[in-house]
Amino acid sequence: MPEAALRDLVTALESTGLDTAPRDATVPVLPALRTVVPGGGLRPGSVVGLDGPGAASLGLALVAGVSRHGGEDGTGGWCGVVGVPGFGVAAAAGMGAAPERLLLVDEPGDRWPDVVAALAEAVDLVLLCPPERPGAAAVRRLSALARKHGCVITLTGAFAREWPGTRLRLRLDEVAWEGLADGHGRLTGRRVEIVAEGRDAPGRGRRARLWLPAPDGTVRPDETARPPLELVPGAVAAGSPVHPRPDGAAPLVRVPVEEGIA
Repeated sequence: MPEAALRDLVTALESTGLDTAPRDATVPVLPALRTVVPGGGLRPGSVVGLDGPGAASLGLALVAGVSRHGGEDGTGGWCGVVGVPGFGVAAAAGMGAAPERLLLVDEPGDRWPDVVAALAEAVDLVLLCPPERPGAAAVRRLSALARKHGCVITLTGAFAREWPGTRLRLRLDEVAWEGLADGHGRLTGRRVEIVAEGRDAPGRGRRARLWLPAPDGTVRPDETARPPLELVPGAVAAGSPVHPRPDGAAPLVRVPVEEGIA
């Protein structure tokens, strides 16, 4: 990015009057994502990695959540999108984003760390596709600025896993488009499973089934998803799957002998 363009970006940020004080509350996400994101929101000052097929749509959803529900009063926050020339503003708006609160820098060039540094002081979230493997100095500088100002840096693209210290990764699994049948029709929606992993989601992580997007363009839970089945040794006939109880304990299924099941 040319020096003059970078100065213009800094001037534009200053003219918005955005608050650059550190943020204490979680950075909000769309309601459909709150069950899978630990704490129901992103940790201010953290770095989040996006993985899996369709990770770009997950980036859109995170931007939509912040621009719609962020800010001090919860009526909308600001987001920066750096190095993503194909960012779908219309698709993000369909998910709930406010386009007037998006700052897009399609081609930051080799000055991309300076661009992210300028944005991190003023916005709630930066969606970044690093054009190269980030160097140690850039990682330290930008991570420190994110912590200082409470900005979430969200990484996508080929180098998303090359950023040390990423405590949370959101990954798309089991992606299935709806609408095509026998070689005809059109895509209407996509069902996915979102998996949250990392130090901020310990153990086996967290999972949720969602429409991303739904046929109307929004992000919402996949209500057709059923809870996983498990085998309960000794409680039912061998090989019979049952649903787990809400409290997590294995259910005991008792059937009268006269019905022919021992």
